[in-house]
Amino acid sequence: MNQQRDFVSETFHLLAQPITALRVTVELGLSKERNGTGSEHILVLEDCLRLIDRLMQDLAVFREISNLDEQPELQFSDGRALLERSVEEVALVAQDSGITLQLSAQPADILCHEPMFQRALFVLLDEMIASAPNGGRIGISLRKSGDVFLLELSPGMPPGQRRKLCGKLMQFAGGSGICFVSGRTSMTFRQCSYRYLSEVPLTNKRLLTSY
Repeated sequence: MNQQRDFVSETFHLLAQPITALRVTVELGLSKERNGTGSEHILVLEDCLRLIDRLMQDLAVFREISNLDEQPELQFSDGRALLERSVEEVALVAQDSGITLQLSAQPADILCHEPMFQRALFVLLDEMIASAPNGGRIGISLRKSGDVFLLELSPGMPPGQRRKLCGKLMQFAGGSGICFVSGRTSMTFRQCSYRYLSEVPLTNKRLLTSY
């Protein structure tokens, strides 16, 4: 498995080098066109630059997905506190973009992997903020639904490679029933059903018998 991961990592590294070199070349050509008298090639070069940037973003996403090869151990987490911290991380970005974040979260003891959860929510909200119109609103809710907790975000995450990454991250974070539709994104998390048991005092251990 380590050899395969090393091979994939090296492959992405080798792909990134010519793409970066191509971007530098296009930027140089675009700079010369803007400083010169001719402008017939500027639009073509600008389109090339946008495509290269998109290719580099997709390559980074593919690389991150390829590194998700082992399911991490899930642990007890305060779902509401975790969600509040994750939303707070992107609050300034949303504010600068003229986007309002509306969070509604019930107390939730869930099973999840916190770093994966935070990474997935960052990717999800970052993409939603980037695609939302100025003055838009993003709703985030966490509530009890039967024997699970339901996490919903609206208006939803646009299609693309980052959606695939987000789905994979949420799956590794402990999410299930992950659904991406035009109006919303939703997933569920199992609730923690165990309770902590206090240790039997030493003075009472003489009452225990064995067979």
